[in-house]
Amino acid sequence: MTLLASITRWQKEALAIAPPSGSNRLPAVGGLPGPAFFPEGFGMSRVAQCRNDYPTIIAVGHNFGCEAYRNQIQPAGREDDKATWRNLDSLLLQAGSNPDQCFRTNWFIGLLPGSQQIGRFLRKPDHDYEHACRSLLAKQIQEINPTAILLLGPEVASRAYGLIPALAPWRGAEKWIDIDQSTIGHSVRDAEIPAAGLRTNVVALLHPSFGAANQSRRMRNMRVPVTEADIVRAALA
Repeated sequence: MTLLASITRWQKEALAIAPPSGSNRLPAVGGLPGPAFFPEGFGMSRVAQCRNDYPTIIAVGHNFGCEAYRNQIQPAGREDDKATWRNLDSLLLQAGSNPDQCFRTNWFIGLLPGSQQIGRFLRKPDHDYEHACRSLLAKQIQEINPTAILLLGPEVASRAYGLIPALAPWRGAEKWIDIDQSTIGHSVRDAEIPAAGLRTNVVALLHPSFGAANQSRRMRNMRVPVTEADIVRAALA
């Protein structure tokens, strides 16, 4: 089975995941033909889709965003001209990597209502919903078997221990200082992912929508200051 066939299967599974109970979150829509984060798109660049090769990097965002944003990009069928995609491309290039080697997905499946693009997606625990999202992400990781996983933003990094036990020191982190001055720092090498049956390198990064604006502020938290490009480069080495 090809990677695109697998992604199509994952999309069907994503669209079947009901939003958190008792919330106003909306289900995933899917169907974007051009470059866009999974599950709304295939999570790969146009070049990567044509090649249909397995990438070496998985970038995991918090959620796809809001209903208005999803409607905005519907006519173009893509989002690789938006800040999050472009800034992640730029970071990967700075790290000496090829952006076409990155599969872009999300921790939570679904959309925020209205036009508020940022905000906490899960307001209260929902075991069934959270398990469904984690299980789907584990399937993606298992098949792609990446060299590195990039967790985009503290919202993802703070809950990733549920999939990657070695990240327990980041549990509940609200600020970057909680991550960067934790006992494991900003990254872990050879971390076990039991649900995927493999080990890989994992790093926590600023969400690309912020670009490089908060880089210097974050570096002040680190015991040994390094740029995020250096963090990614080391994870891929």
